[in-house]
Amino acid sequence: MLLIRDYLIKYSSEVDFLDLELIIAHVLKKPREFVLAHPEYKIPKFKIKNLKLKISRRMRGEPLAYILGEKEFYGLKFKVNKNVLIPRPETEILVDLALNNIQQSTNNKKIIIADIGTGSGNIIISVACSMKHIACNKIKYYATDISLKALNVARQNANIYRVDKKIKFFRGNLLRPVLKMLSVASGASSVIILANLPYLSPAIYRSSQISVRIYEPKNALLAGYSGLFYYKELIRHIKRLKDMRSMFQATCFMEISPEQKKLFYNLIKKYFPGAIVKFHKDLSGRTRVCEFSI
Repeated sequence: MLLIRDYLIKYSSEVDFLDLELIIAHVLKKPREFVLAHPEYKIPKFKIKNLKLKISRRMRGEPLAYILGEKEFYGLKFKVNKNVLIPRPETEILVDLALNNIQQSTNNKKIIIADIGTGSGNIIISVACSMKHIACNKIKYYATDISLKALNVARQNANIYRVDKKIKFFRGNLLRPVLKMLSVASGASSVIILANLPYLSPAIYRSSQISVRIYEPKNALLAGYSGLFYYKELIRHIKRLKDMRSMFQATCFMEISPEQKKLFYNLIKKYFPGAIVKFHKDLSGRTRVCEFSI
């Protein structure tokens, strides 16, 4: 049994057909269209073992992105592994909002973008790739993550899209690695803070798909304080920035879970009573991003 057709027939009842096609295409180093158009293609014997291994991994529930080693996000393919969260389509709204904010900035302003908890780097890299036409001295890009392994993945992705010279990656907790740089930012700078931090409460984490709980990094998903523990810390860091430099101004875009809307609003108002707070919905119509300006 060496034909594409044979493997599609044998495993179609155990693996999603699209996933099966993508796995076969990945092993053969061919586009999915090739698999669809050539079911009679004879799979080389030396690729059979690898193919069966990847199919068995999917049968056990491992996410396809980890099996293929990549995930599409904002029209780009990002390298992913077990050390980073798999990018989700709903997170693309963060990139849209950041780009809209950049375009609305006055021409004479320099822009600083800080991506906190960058993971695979999908957010900051997508922004940087979309703004390649902007002079490099106009925008500064910073990205932080507490995980060295995640930062290694992010740097690889930045290198793939040739924005590794633009983005400065820092290891550390939330905003702490870039506090000093942001605190001396000129009043003429427009600062954008992006964050997709762990925000699943223990209850929601326990009810999430088993593939999420078993395979994706727990520390990139789970947070205490109703899922807002890390956001509370980040907002404290931003408050510290504001205290260090009273003229410091920033627009923040943070991904949350829909049921956290009221809690998040109250959290922001606790530290920044005068903040302008907005919420944005994802493509499914659920509250997904909180925007606030300080």
